[in-house]
Amino acid sequence: MSFVHDLAKGKEAEKIFARYLIDYPNLKGIEFPTWKFKEWDIKMTYWDNKVATYEIKRDLKAQETWNFIIEYRFKWEASWIYASKADYIVYYIADKWWIQKRSELLLRIQQVEKRECKWWDGWQSSLYIIKVDKLPELFETLNLDEKNYD
Repeated sequence: MSFVHDLAKGKEAEKIFARYLIDYPNLKGIEFPTWKFKEWDIKMTYWDNKVATYEIKRDLKAQETWNFIIEYRFKWEASWIYASKADYIVYYIADKWWIQKRSELLLRIQQVEKRECKWWDGWQSSLYIIKVDKLPELFETLNLDEKNYD
């Protein structure tokens, strides 16, 4: 799979999740950032002007490897999980949707069994590799039936 393919699949997951949010009560608006280095993927505003932001990820290899990854550093700088400004992390892994407050996920990651490695981008990305069966220790299940949002 190419980067372009992976990016397209990620955008597809963002659209499915956005359609799910549209059905949320008290929804005032949904925004998608247009800048290159975005701090979140989706911003939801309620009628009382409360805001929630979401980072959406999709793992395409977990069903083959029974692992998923969380990037935390790129070229010695904080990246994805530590650089995101999103309130919530939403992950589509092994045909299931998962959600967690980013602040809570950061705490749980420290406790879960994982291994670290360097990988893609010329071996400049540092990643946590975590077994799929650890997902319930990190996230809550999100009951999102994709068929309703395709």
